[in-house]
Amino acid sequence: MNYYEILYIVNPNYGKEKISEIIHDINQHIETKKHSVVEHSFWGKKPLAYNVNKEKYGNYVLLHTEFNDSNFVNDFKAFLNLNSEVLKYLIIKLDGKPVPKEEVEKLKEKENQ
Repeated sequence: MNYYEILYIVNPNYGKEKISEIIHDINQHIETKKHSVVEHSFWGKKPLAYNVNKEKYGNYVLLHTEFNDSNFVNDFKAFLNLNSEVLKYLIIKLDGKPVPKEEVEKLKEKENQ
């Protein structure tokens, strides 16, 4: 199994409904190809280091995913490049399975008790 962390930036002018729709479309693309999404989280609107398509801000979305086939990364890059709603993206291969944020919070609560 190959695990990846993907950070992508969506147009800052989109509302939460449109961003939820984009997240759903990306999840659907991954799952129709028989891969799985570990976690998908919206980070919010943040300033960009430099202008991208004349935009100073972007909506950041973090995706942890599991690809059964490493060749799917190139297919997914092509999908993101063709998606006009995604301004930029970064894909990083992880050494192990990412732990969802909810599980990390549960572990912290148990340690504090």
